[in-house]
Amino acid sequence: MNVPSPKPKVGYLGPIASYSHLATLDIFDSNHYDIESYVSIKDAFASVQSSTTAFAVIPFENSTFGTVVFTLELLVDRESNYPDLLVCGENYLDVRHCLVGYEPKSWSQDQRAEEHSSEVDSRSNPGASPSLTERLPHISTVYSHPEAFKQCERFLSTRLKGVSRDEVSSTSRAAEKVAEEGPTSGSVAISSSLAAETHGLTLLAEDIQDQSDNSTRFFILKNRKSSPEEPAALRNSPNGNWSLRWKTLISFRLPQNPSGILADALQVFKNHGLNITSINSRPSLEQRWHYVFLVELQGRREMDGSGMMNEALEELGRKTKGCKWLGSWEDRAESSSPT
Repeated sequence: MNVPSPKPKVGYLGPIASYSHLATLDIFDSNHYDIESYVSIKDAFASVQSSTTAFAVIPFENSTFGTVVFTLELLVDRESNYPDLLVCGENYLDVRHCLVGYEPKSWSQDQRAEEHSSEVDSRSNPGASPSLTERLPHISTVYSHPEAFKQCERFLSTRLKGVSRDEVSSTSRAAEKVAEEGPTSGSVAISSSLAAETHGLTLLAEDIQDQSDNSTRFFILKNRKSSPEEPAALRNSPNGNWSLRWKTLISFRLPQNPSGILADALQVFKNHGLNITSINSRPSLEQRWHYVFLVELQGRREMDGSGMMNEALEELGRKTKGCKWLGSWEDRAESSSPT
């Protein structure tokens, strides 16, 4: 009797119905992968390093507020806790935040519709809509992830002015916490509509993000020492210029801080015909005002050692300290753009 092989595991920042969960299901078919939630991004990183999971889906940057600092810190990996992790893919997810909780019994369907309409109008004129606390005076606390708070600052400062903000590990955990506290607690959450549905909560206001085109990019991580089969969604056939359909992430530190040394390091990419698409930095903690740089660029590293990327990495290694290749993957930005 043939025993079926266990399905590869995929980790994400949970609990269920988080935006990371939605991004995961968009790439990994639950019929072929076991989808497992983790309490923190750090736990998801550790699960891939230990090969407990084959992949992890991690939020990397948001179109409104930039890179997720928690993820940057783990990619910098100062203590070499995750030496085998590589970025092998990406996914883009439109993020539509909702205010969720328990509605007053006196609220009618018309009032819910009016609340949604007034929120859409308030994006262009934040002072036009009344404070939500005037209509829902029971609200005392709003839970969410720090990134969600930043993405909804206009709504919070005009519609929930003075309401306490409590940070939790994810937007879905925020909804879960409101459900746990019950309808008399006065708490609400910023989360997805799916999280509200999952935990039996009502959408008190929809599309409360500051930017209507708010989107988050997620990295997909794997362990370089294992060879899990990647999902078909990460193996799209490139169109047009093949090399420009790939991205690569590297990190490095500078040996010292004389004038122009960072410019010299970045010039390496231009010399080899490589286009930089983003640069981030985090303190190295080796000394004050000394940094680790994470550079994302177009192109890929060939595993046989050939090509422009390998030539650039070799030269960069001579000019910098701790130069690391953190992965190459297919660019999904074009295929993920809204139509």
